[in-house]
Amino acid sequence: MDPRLVTLCVGNFIIGTGAMIVTGMLNDIAADFGLGVASAGQLISVFALATCVGAPLFATLGSRIDRRLLLAGSLLIYAVMHLAAALAPSFATLMAIRFLTAIGAAIYTPQTAATLPLLVNAQTRGRAISFVFLGWSIASVVGMPLGTWIASTLGWRFSMAVVGVLALVVSAAVWRALPRGLYVPAVGREAWGAVLRHRPIMLVVAATMIQSAGMFTMFTYIAPLMRDVHGITGAALSLMFLAYGACGVLGNAVAASRMDRITPSRIVQFTLLTSITAMVLWPLAGLGSVALVLLFMLWGIGGFATNSAQQARLVMIAPDSASVSISLNSSSIYLGQALGAMAGAAIYTVAGTGSLHWGAAALTLVALAVSQWARALGRQWPRRQAPQQA
Repeated sequence: MDPRLVTLCVGNFIIGTGAMIVTGMLNDIAADFGLGVASAGQLISVFALATCVGAPLFATLGSRIDRRLLLAGSLLIYAVMHLAAALAPSFATLMAIRFLTAIGAAIYTPQTAATLPLLVNAQTRGRAISFVFLGWSIASVVGMPLGTWIASTLGWRFSMAVVGVLALVVSAAVWRALPRGLYVPAVGREAWGAVLRHRPIMLVVAATMIQSAGMFTMFTYIAPLMRDVHGITGAALSLMFLAYGACGVLGNAVAASRMDRITPSRIVQFTLLTSITAMVLWPLAGLGSVALVLLFMLWGIGGFATNSAQQARLVMIAPDSASVSISLNSSSIYLGQALGAMAGAAIYTVAGTGSLHWGAAALTLVALAVSQWARALGRQWPRRQAPQQA
């Protein structure tokens, strides 16, 4: 495996760990600052909204910056902000820090995907994107459970500090691994206009946003759900996240191995159906711990493989517009996270944790319908209308 791809994958692992780590320690943060869980959950919303706005903004501003400087620098920002979060004296300060932390995520993940066409040939592009995005899945199987365990034993501040130190190390590794002089084509108004007018691309992006909202409607409040409904906290919760993440890695690995033989749209169809099935069957979790773990694992299989398949899908639709479409898609992931966290907070407050899975199922079903619409329209879309960058 190309060491450059491995290093970029590890960078996504750090980004994913930092983004998801709050979910596993939401109970601890809420208790530390004397807040309700729904209020503390807005840390996820503010991070997601900032990344949503930042991803397309930095796709435009960063297109003339050397990829090595841009990607290593984004991880450096991520490191400093996590170290600052570990010292936050108040919840308001922590909210502001999480907003600034999102700058690193807004740059790194979408611009890594946009950089890959400069490093690999067209025949292996789909596998390369899936492999680099595997870092997010590994974050769910290693980073988030480990962060949850550290938070339950040494405190959530120590977890934040660990992410900060690791981000510093990986920032240096990215700087060493990437060559100088990697530039993507400049992104201007015409490039954005062409992508925004391309209906299949916009439908794929919309499907990503709705799927992300469905996932985070429940995932944001999974820690209080496990505590309130199933009595699971601390180390046991870490093991649950481990099972979820392991299946996420498995699903992403299988998707990556098939990406260049099966169309990404078919992979998305399968992963969304898997997630819907898990949500519809969620009431069976009341049968006992075995049923709960199995449903958690089924949910994990589809959750992260969807995102990597969507990235590959956009590159295959219009390779020359990858920098724009992938940044827009990444933005939609985080917008979906913010909307999902808000929807989950409303459901949690009004109907309780036991109803979260129905909201997640409904949104994921809508995402499936939009994805299928994009697939059908893409077959009819004239090739001459494929967007080209300015």
